[in-house]
Amino acid sequence: MMTRLSSFILGIIVGAAGLYVSENYYVIRSKETVNLIPKVASKFEMPYYDIRKFTSSDWQAHPSLALAIVQSKKEGLLVESGLSGMQSQLEGLLRSFGK
Repeated sequence: MMTRLSSFILGIIVGAAGLYVSENYYVIRSKETVNLIPKVASKFEMPYYDIRKFTSSDWQAHPSLALAIVQSKKEGLLVESGLSGMQSQLEGLLRSFGK
């Protein structure tokens, strides 16, 4: 049986791991899988997105998410949600950042 102290320490470890993942990765739910995509810049924002019903206005509202998907070479996620035309714009933006 876990003591209170060991439960507390386990909670700290789980919380720290969750904070690290939410600052550095997006968890993206697509039509077929769940993906862990590294963020372009480390910042605290919503870490989970369900892109199965994303429209072009959703992608325009989340450009850092789209850029992270292109940078991680998982452009198929954009195509799944119907945004294959935006891919070339994001690749140009990525090149302008020098990555």
